[in-house]
Amino acid sequence: MQARQMDAAELQAKLIGWMQQKMPKAKGLTLENMTRSGAGFSNETMLFNAKWKEGKKSLSEGMVLRMPPKAYPVFPEYALAKQFKVMKTLGETNVPVPRMLWLEEDSSLLGSPFYVMGKLKGIVPPEYPPYHTFGLYFNATPQQRAKMWWGTVENMAKVHMLDWKNLGLSFLGVPKAGTGPVDRQVEYLEKYLDWMKEGDPQPILEAALKWLQDNRYAPDRVSLCWGDPRLPNTMYNEETFDVVAILDWEMSFLGDPEADLAWFLLCDWQHSDGYGFPRTEGSPSREETVKRYEEITGFKTEHLLYQEVLASLYFAIIMAKIFKNFKKMGIAIPGDASDHNTVGHQRLATLLDLPAPGTPARQTVRVEEVSVTVQFRLTGPSGSDWYLVCDKGKATKFDGCVENPNCGLVVSAEDWARMQSGELDKFKAWTDGKLKIEGDMSLFLQLEDTISKFTKGSG
Repeated sequence: MQARQMDAAELQAKLIGWMQQKMPKAKGLTLENMTRSGAGFSNETMLFNAKWKEGKKSLSEGMVLRMPPKAYPVFPEYALAKQFKVMKTLGETNVPVPRMLWLEEDSSLLGSPFYVMGKLKGIVPPEYPPYHTFGLYFNATPQQRAKMWWGTVENMAKVHMLDWKNLGLSFLGVPKAGTGPVDRQVEYLEKYLDWMKEGDPQPILEAALKWLQDNRYAPDRVSLCWGDPRLPNTMYNEETFDVVAILDWEMSFLGDPEADLAWFLLCDWQHSDGYGFPRTEGSPSREETVKRYEEITGFKTEHLLYQEVLASLYFAIIMAKIFKNFKKMGIAIPGDASDHNTVGHQRLATLLDLPAPGTPARQTVRVEEVSVTVQFRLTGPSGSDWYLVCDKGKATKFDGCVENPNCGLVVSAEDWARMQSGELDKFKAWTDGKLKIEGDMSLFLQLEDTISKFTKGSG
């Protein structure tokens, strides 16, 4: 169900001629292994390898193409050139970013603007399943997790300490003095909220916007802000856990650097307590993070509550728009989550003492301490019904169906096999409508590691 601009083969055929013009010395240029990365909600990302010859030398390079989504946009506008120029500029600093290659602002070739950058070797912690439940961060030791965490915080601080004027980043829009930096963000959210609502009232979001308008302040400084700082936007070396690059600059702006700190803390809350997942051991606390940030930058954090409300409103609008898109695409959302009840809505209700929009996220549960039943319904010619009883982290398989499972999935046996081999990403299968998750989705995500290890070990 997830709309795409074109399939990989068509994109590859159109791209090769354009790249040949960008690489006039390249002979016999070919593009190989073009695949999509991620669900493509805020950007569509394609990975591929380019091979060519220059004289007698055979050369190759991994590359990444990014373009905005066409059918179901999450943002009202996509400043692709801004993203490219910011990362191109940062390539001249001590902030690690991918090597930016080419920007194409003409939409005639691929149906939208796009840019191409060099591919880096590293791993990005997953967003779904959340990194506190699966993947590199989850599998790391407490010491390695702390290293990853501080690596992202330290690079965020590097961004804030850059001399953005001398770097030529004024094209991002220099805010006016006084409350100007805050005014710009609040005015943007007002327009974004109005666009997202499509005439449908959003009482909690509207109340939060009013609070922000009534409590504006004048920041002590203006910095370049990453806009979307979080572990899933950081690439790490799989062996050393050092930061390879910080990614995704589509939300970058000039403003109060406390906005980035608040966003970072909100996103980690979302990936843990917001969805009822326990934070992994070794993850620094909120207080430790603020203290370390202040030590690195020399900045005093004074308006974190305001920026947390602003970040929560921004996040709630984004999630509400994604849920609206899901509804249009026919993707079912388990539980009572909706475009009126996201974790962003829940966070705003808590911060501003507003009525909760729906059932709050379940209380934090450690799967190692409880017994959970997961039903699997594999459809098609070679399909079958079976379930796992995950008792304190240990999974046991039973044939057939069980009454009142905690959660479950429905997928074709063919697609299930592709997911186990790694050919099909589970999250992509869900957004494409091939995988249906029933019951407690948060619990299902928390069990992802247990399920993955069991199915790989048992088939």
